[in-house]
Amino acid sequence: FFKIASMDIVNLSLLRYAARKGRPLVISTGMATMAEIEQAVDTVRAEGNEQIVLLHCVSIYPPEYETIHLRNMAMLQRAFDVPVGFSDHTLGTSIPLAAIALGACVIEKHFTLDQDMEGWDHAISANPEQLRTIVEEGRNVFTALGGYQRVVNRAEMEKRKKFRRSLVSRHKLDAGHILTEADLTAKRPGTGIAPQEVAYVVGRRLTSDLVADQVLRWEH
Repeated sequence: FFKIASMDIVNLSLLRYAARKGRPLVISTGMATMAEIEQAVDTVRAEGNEQIVLLHCVSIYPPEYETIHLRNMAMLQRAFDVPVGFSDHTLGTSIPLAAIALGACVIEKHFTLDQDMEGWDHAISANPEQLRTIVEEGRNVFTALGGYQRVVNRAEMEKRKKFRRSLVSRHKLDAGHILTEADLTAKRPGTGIAPQEVAYVVGRRLTSDLVADQVLRWEH
């Protein structure tokens, strides 16, 4: 792909030339207004190239946290219907990881072997350890995002037996007793009648004796 730096988002001749190559264009949006971003996207699309990724970017090195506005990624995605990532100039690793958690498909991060080297951007660049953290933890964050369907996995279903509660007898109860809500409470484990089924239990007659704290089952 071709990366178009923020300062060139208004260089329409360059955008046209790059777009005609037929490769994806990753375009940083630092310093650009919405009108300028729209003009850039339209310019690329006019050349028949729909392979566009926009990078939300703040062209300050480093930016103040309150100026970053990571929610702009979702706004740009809705506005232009393209994948959106984040071009990061912050110190450390937390903000690019947060961007991944918010759906960034690309993270751009300056890289240096030594943050104390001379030059304007070494101090805000990731060193090898930080870049490793962004890559490895970023993959973990992306994997953890998962999907939108609510799924209770098999391991969690097994945990229910230990973590959830069952209806139990508060005290000794004799066979023939008609159960009231005052006779019952909910305690672990969750292997008996579930607490949300108490309405189906109250008013029923016991077929056997129960000791205090006995897990209630339907056979009772």
